[in-house]
Amino acid sequence: MAEKMKLNYKKTILTGFGFLATSIAWAIYDPYITKILNKILSESDMVSRWSQALGEAIPWIGKFAEAQGESTVSLGGGFTLVPLFIGIIMTFDNIFGVIFQPTFGKLSDNCHSKLGKRRPFIVACAPISAILFTLVPLVALNVQGEARLPLTMLVVILFVFSMSLWRAPVVALMPDLTPPQLRSEGNAVINLMGGIGSAVGMVAGTLGIALCTLFAGYTKAEIKANETLSFPYVFAVGSVVMIIGMLVLLFFVKEEDTSIKLKGEANQYADAKAKRKAEKEAAKAHKAALKAEKLTKGERKSLLFMLGCLFFLFCGTNAITTFFSLFAQEILHMITSEATFIMLIFAVCSGAAALPAGKLGKKFGRKKTILAGISVFLTAFIVFFAVFLVMLGGEDLSIKNYVEVNNSYIAVNDQINEYNSHASDLAKEEGRDLTEAEVLNMDGFIEYRIALEEGKALDEYKYYAEFDKYFAENSGADIEKAVIAVSENILAVENGSFGVSLKAVSDSVATITKILRVLIYPVLILGGAANMFITVNTLPLVLDIGGVEKVGTFTGYYYTATFSAQIASPIIYGFIRMFAGTYMSLFYYSPVMFALAIMLLLFVKHGESKVTDDMIKEARMAED
Repeated sequence: MAEKMKLNYKKTILTGFGFLATSIAWAIYDPYITKILNKILSESDMVSRWSQALGEAIPWIGKFAEAQGESTVSLGGGFTLVPLFIGIIMTFDNIFGVIFQPTFGKLSDNCHSKLGKRRPFIVACAPISAILFTLVPLVALNVQGEARLPLTMLVVILFVFSMSLWRAPVVALMPDLTPPQLRSEGNAVINLMGGIGSAVGMVAGTLGIALCTLFAGYTKAEIKANETLSFPYVFAVGSVVMIIGMLVLLFFVKEEDTSIKLKGEANQYADAKAKRKAEKEAAKAHKAALKAEKLTKGERKSLLFMLGCLFFLFCGTNAITTFFSLFAQEILHMITSEATFIMLIFAVCSGAAALPAGKLGKKFGRKKTILAGISVFLTAFIVFFAVFLVMLGGEDLSIKNYVEVNNSYIAVNDQINEYNSHASDLAKEEGRDLTEAEVLNMDGFIEYRIALEEGKALDEYKYYAEFDKYFAENSGADIEKAVIAVSENILAVENGSFGVSLKAVSDSVATITKILRVLIYPVLILGGAANMFITVNTLPLVLDIGGVEKVGTFTGYYYTATFSAQIASPIIYGFIRMFAGTYMSLFYYSPVMFALAIMLLLFVKHGESKVTDDMIKEARMAED
């Protein structure tokens, strides 16, 4: 019996550090960049002017936004272009990936250096990406004035561009160093390393807070009040891991020296080049022959329906991953580190379901397994949204009304957080730490206002009295009117003072949020498992429609559909969020996308694995 080839796990794991480095960057990028963009775009005078101009030019837009609960008083914004701009900006990495990754992958194929073909791109570009990644929060949060937005955009664009230069070489490194027979096994190890990178990225927020308290001296209460204090440290974690990944590849992973040193080597290179040219011509002829072998009419239909299914499927999932941190901030009232940490549950459940998903696809068929995965995803979202609607019904609230209640709560809470940040900066200038008593919260402010309105002693509310002055100087009067109006018109509070009204608003929001915070866990658990049922089986289904001889072509079709969705979805959902007035709209946007995916999948009639007698004979011969 021939000796079986074994994968060199140590070398493959070391090779996987490159993919780990890119994975942690993207795990941090989506949730934190959307929060940064939301902040700087919301505070941009230019974006406010454009939003106002569009609202005035097309009056029904502003009226529609207000009809969804986007109060022009409570948040000072009314109709805003911010969600749309966030969606557009969040497509840059996918656009750059489509344009530049194939180009630099091809350049790395023809690279000749002492470090090999792939590592020069990684060693040159990874440190640049790490530096730019570190600069993003520093520029976005520290630059003041009109230069802030353009400078932030410049750094973000340079970062996604630099990442696109070494992503393809990193992915190509494992196949270069692994025999063809072992590449599937090697790919599993590489994806495991990528999963570890994503997991570290999801807990980077918690690590960033720990580093912020250690090195900057901020308390956890201060950071919770102003989470942006920890952002530079979160991005620094990602940058350090990128550098570590690059160093591991540089010192512990060896590629063949492809540089030309001696004449003999030059002749060898010339011979190899001629051989590659001949192989390329043969491959070209083979490709032309394959092209002549057209799919049947049924196969073409199955391919088109499957690609359409993939487009809508990825539209639904991409909107969730892109905007989840903003949803968690608005609806669950979580800071970004909490939101990314609970997403770790999604990732862990996805990983745990990988092997069962493959086995189910083999036993029951890929199409049925994919349908089951999408159905579970869809059911989890519908149940979450249905429970939300039931809770609103129990509070005699509509979605529109709850958006107004929630927005008025956020308007006050944002003022408290801004004051905490301001007080923290003053304390640092005085060379001291902010005490726990100085870190204000909503409950304390409500107690202070009610005590003030009832004429009680206010000695214990010294710091809240100082905040009240700050609040009055920063649109406090308008916000008070909005809160009172919301409590009277929506929550049926009769002739309530601001303190009483704010308590009613806060209690209403707390009742809903408390249950949603619990309910999100089963949604993420089910969604994580369902996601892997889909992911593991979709690419093989597409490839089997084309057959063994067209794997490259049909892989291209697969990524065309998925990348198109990832470019289109943030913009499409950005439009929807702009008009809906709430990120809860994710819970009807994504289910609609999933439902469309199911409808198209039902028309797919090809793509199941066919085991022939010849395949069985070949497998038995390979074992002997």
